[in-house]
Amino acid sequence: MNRSFFAIFAFLQLTASLAAGDWPLGAFEVRNTAGFVQEGDVRRTIAVDRNTGTAEIAAIEGGLSVTIGGTQLHLFRIEEGLASIEWDASGTNLLHGIDIQALLGEETPQNIPVWGASLAWPGAGSVQMVLLPLRQNAYTGFLVSRPADQIVVRQMEFRKISGPSNRPVSSGSADRRRAGIAG
Repeated sequence: MNRSFFAIFAFLQLTASLAAGDWPLGAFEVRNTAGFVQEGDVRRTIAVDRNTGTAEIAAIEGGLSVTIGGTQLHLFRIEEGLASIEWDASGTNLLHGIDIQALLGEETPQNIPVWGASLAWPGAGSVQMVLLPLRQNAYTGFLVSRPADQIVVRQMEFRKISGPSNRPVSSGSADRRRAGIAG
């Protein structure tokens, strides 16, 4: 894995306050969508975790507060955005920087904000975490740990929760009749 990915954490700098309306805030469904373990030059894919969790993302001075499983994490804006970080996603299902640029329709990586920090993660020790916007109502993130001569990289997706997940399925026609809409 490219050392420069980890170098971003040495250059974390606070920037102006994040305006609450700039990026989606509130409740998000979180999934681990890809990952790998690397020992030396050998990479082994981590099975996709089908479980979901819930995260709350809020604006704080200079960054974002992410609360997952009762643990509050503070991530700070990284100067130069996506241009400041590199990661070696070759041979994996992880997003590449160019994928994130394409999803956001940005021509320059400097225009894509990144928040990050080195953190004490419950059960994993010291980790590095970065969070990037993925779409209008989603983020992607990477959690990197280094247990026992390994590098473990997990890619996460945060999708905005926009209503109850147990909403009954509608056929549509009865709803249209109740609303007075011709079908």
